[in-house]
Amino acid sequence: MISLEDIALRGVVGAGGAGFPSAVKLDARPEYVIVNAAECEPLLHKDIAILEHHAPAVFAGLTAAMRITNAKAGIIAIKKKHSSVIKKLTAVLPLGISVVELEDFYPAGDEFTLVYSVTGRVIQPGELPITCGCVVLNVETLFNIGREGPVTDKFLTVGGAVSEPATVRVPIGASYADVLAKFRIEAEGFRIFTGGLMMGVLEPEKDQLEKPVTKTTGGIIVLPHDHACVASRERFSRPGMTVKIAKSSCDQCWYCTEQCPRYLLGHPVRPEAAMRNRLMAGADGGRDTAFHQGNLYCCECNLCTQYSCPEDIDPAGAALMEKKRARQSGPAVKWNGGVVAAHPLADFRRTPVRKLMQRLDVLKYKNEGPFRDAGIDPRSVTVLLKQHAGKPAEPVVIAGQKVSRNDRIASADGPVSANLHAPIGGVVRSVTDSAITIARSS
Repeated sequence: MISLEDIALRGVVGAGGAGFPSAVKLDARPEYVIVNAAECEPLLHKDIAILEHHAPAVFAGLTAAMRITNAKAGIIAIKKKHSSVIKKLTAVLPLGISVVELEDFYPAGDEFTLVYSVTGRVIQPGELPITCGCVVLNVETLFNIGREGPVTDKFLTVGGAVSEPATVRVPIGASYADVLAKFRIEAEGFRIFTGGLMMGVLEPEKDQLEKPVTKTTGGIIVLPHDHACVASRERFSRPGMTVKIAKSSCDQCWYCTEQCPRYLLGHPVRPEAAMRNRLMAGADGGRDTAFHQGNLYCCECNLCTQYSCPEDIDPAGAALMEKKRARQSGPAVKWNGGVVAAHPLADFRRTPVRKLMQRLDVLKYKNEGPFRDAGIDPRSVTVLLKQHAGKPAEPVVIAGQKVSRNDRIASADGPVSANLHAPIGGVVRSVTDSAITIARSS
């Protein structure tokens, strides 16, 4: 019988977000365990592929989570457009588990938005889903809880400018080059987004193929080097550009705020106020004014910059500047503005994913990711010691040591950390402050 100790020993962390250790998250007493199968990042499909091909393991993980937390019900929240998968699931649902169908909007998978969509409850600013009687877990996280053995592999979708997008299973620590070698890229010069076009990372061009897959890598999106999404990320990554462009272009139209998913839940997030503060700030972005506390609750979905703003400027970056400064100013101040409630028009201002894809100029790419056994079998892997929330794991192996697949190679360092295990058998090539490299035995 799966226990919290088993989950911790196997190194299970959130596979769809920041990688919070699952044993810590499940040390709670919710009413509901909600399966986050919304998967609303454009071009990503790995959660749906897992449900389609590995539902028994997901059910086993969900049943275990419900038993451990003593939850009264489990809910699989999935977009109703996945009708064939929903039909398969509902035919074999275990007792106490139901399906809630969601509309196809972004960011449906944000925990706060998801809890509201499923239960009608609003998580208050700065709080967690458990305060509304919910624990939210990603599909792959529950797969890892329900299957046997430690977490040594990762499901991820490869999409965008590739001939046949697919969801593949990859040893943790494999390089992006190892993964993309199994795909035909349809762009001469290309850039890589990991984790999604909205909330993911545009990898630095110089070493983008060398980066290793981690427990939280949800997808690799390949785009031409001159694509608009690449240009936008690069433009606002340059120091001072968010402030400079705000001063020249922001007309305070409020679209960024009126479509903000947290503002629509009643939270005091105000991207337009963050932009106004940049308008009034010094050239270096200093001399801040109000709304620091409100923008501390920005969920960083990037919708305001990538979709809502008609001027193609960066309200998300402005809000993050305020969020960063609020955190640097001292301990977080708890929200004291009273109980918040959802905006009366919240259900009418959701952003359809297809419209978002149109705005991002990715409708030209196949929006699919069927599971494919790509046979990704790297000669070596580089396992990062910090690929989860909290403290990095502490190595328990040394260079030259032989290891077998699934052997523990690093141990959790404290309550918010996670064990790491060998994704392949071989010899430990190196151990550094940041990673363990293993070369496969010949």
